[in-house]
Amino acid sequence: MKKIFLFFIFSFIFNQEECDNSRYLDEVFDVEVDYNIQYGQNINESFWGSQVTENLYMDVYQPINDNFEFRPLIFFMFGGSFVGGSKSNSDIVALCNNYAKMGYVAVAIDYRLSQHLLFFFPNEENAYKAVMKSIHDLKAAIRYFRMDDEFYNNYNIDINRIFVGGISAGAIGSVNAAYLDDINEVPNFLNDDLNEIGGLEGLSGSSGYSSEFNGIVNLCGAVGSRDWIVENDTPIVSMHGNQDDTVPYDDSLVTLFGLNIQVDGSYIIHQKMLELDNYSQLYTYENQGHVPFSDMRFETDFSKDFLYDLVCYQDILIGDLNQDFSINVSDVVILINLILGNEYISYGDLNYDYTLNIQDIILLVDIILDN
Repeated sequence: MKKIFLFFIFSFIFNQEECDNSRYLDEVFDVEVDYNIQYGQNINESFWGSQVTENLYMDVYQPINDNFEFRPLIFFMFGGSFVGGSKSNSDIVALCNNYAKMGYVAVAIDYRLSQHLLFFFPNEENAYKAVMKSIHDLKAAIRYFRMDDEFYNNYNIDINRIFVGGISAGAIGSVNAAYLDDINEVPNFLNDDLNEIGGLEGLSGSSGYSSEFNGIVNLCGAVGSRDWIVENDTPIVSMHGNQDDTVPYDDSLVTLFGLNIQVDGSYIIHQKMLELDNYSQLYTYENQGHVPFSDMRFETDFSKDFLYDLVCYQDILIGDLNQDFSINVSDVVILINLILGNEYISYGDLNYDYTLNIQDIILLVDIILDN
């Protein structure tokens, strides 16, 4: 038990030192942007329905003169009802700049839109297909950074501190990427096409890498069903107007191209998370409608405080790879699989040499035997 406590304290102190000098809270850096980096590719429909191959691009915002080697990574997805918008939307640019100034690597991605499906054939199935495209493209972008981290390390990111967020449609994509994580949760009308489009992970690029992430910034989004949220699920900070008649604040109907689709909005998500003792925070814009934002200054300030706790004070027991608050043989099995897959998780790195190997297995077994 003493050894377990020692590892936890060591991890906690490591994060504290990183977060000194207001990093991740104050805007202390200038920012440089790498534009139009291709992160993937997938099939889409043109406006008139012909099949096309679409290249997927992102803009990467980085703090200048930042010497940290393991920086948190955050993605932001634009809104536009899955038929419009881009990574150059002013609200997305503002969020990415704000977070990069605080020491994050911030990424704005373009994802495939669905004008043909939603303009000409608006129905619940096609609405879900549009959401699944955004989920698949987001997951490909996450996998791209894990691939880059393994082979090139162009961005000096910490692959165990990855966050996603978005506005309106982008928030819907982000939220459902987290909570629609079981094949049995997929609506029945998608089952026929699910294998063809790559299941829950999709076929947009960098296959073979994990698309897991550690937190969500939900700005006027919703989840397909509150029942998809389970114990110890992904932490989420939500901001939403309680008079939103486009994406519901509660469990009203979402309005999209004349469709009325039942979803659960930010208030319901927050209540379900609290019921399960999960980490969640909600800001309600009283008597406000859809996307009641201005310059994203307040939204950055509110969400950064929530993420700071995840970035700097992660209550993760070193060696607890499945995060079930105990260290046992299941964690050894996961560690072995990570080593075989050449993957890295910081709380599996028991000797802090920034690699997973047999030495970490020996230390993990030693902890189990001592316990």
